[in-house]
Amino acid sequence: MTNFLISAAANGVLILIFFFIFKAIISGPTRHRIYEKIMSSFAKFIIYIFIASLAITGISTYILRRTRNMAYINILAPALVSVLVGFVASTVPVKGANEEKTKS
Repeated sequence: MTNFLISAAANGVLILIFFFIFKAIISGPTRHRIYEKIMSSFAKFIIYIFIASLAITGISTYILRRTRNMAYINILAPALVSVLVGFVASTVPVKGANEEKTKS
């Protein structure tokens, strides 16, 4: 149980780190366009995230199996998916649609 809690906390920290990295690297309008493109439909968004998570886990499993390091699959696969979650979280707009109009 303690290993699970440590892994969960580490993945939470990784999500926050990659959230701030992607937020600093990608400009606001670009992130907003990415968000609008992947969130055009919530059902599509869920399917995209599922397929991307499945692909990341499958590729990491294949690589770890080929290198005979399967003991690390429960650590590495969720950590790699945390990068995806941090990216998706960073694309969510933080300003309202009418915020610039109200400041004027």
